[in-house]
Amino acid sequence: MKFLVTLFFAFFTLNGFSEKVYFINLENGDVLKSPFLVQFGLSGKGVAPAGVEVPNTGHHHLLVNIDELDFKMPIPSSKQHLHFGMGQTETTLNLPAGKHKLQLVLGDKYHIPHNPPLVSEVIEVTVIE
Repeated sequence: MKFLVTLFFAFFTLNGFSEKVYFINLENGDVLKSPFLVQFGLSGKGVAPAGVEVPNTGHHHLLVNIDELDFKMPIPSSKQHLHFGMGQTETTLNLPAGKHKLQLVLGDKYHIPHNPPLVSEVIEVTVIE
């Protein structure tokens, strides 16, 4: 019994408090109509607006069809690098028909990814008309 209790706490500690960023309502392979809602999930850290110094926090960035990112530099701002510097945890995307790769990256108050980087899995969604 003591072993099971120890195993339970080890599992909970490793998984319950791990830092993770993820998509709440989307999965790899989803087929969607634009516009669609994207909800951002975060565990193990908090959300704070850009420019605000709060320990153990960051804000979301959504990468659309991006293959590479320099994790030591601020995340650029473009139609493919979407910033949520007010602390938003969801958005509505309006993408053209076709396949699109999406990834979340948590950035610090300066839009620089954390070290080590806190990123979601890359998912691919298909937008239909």
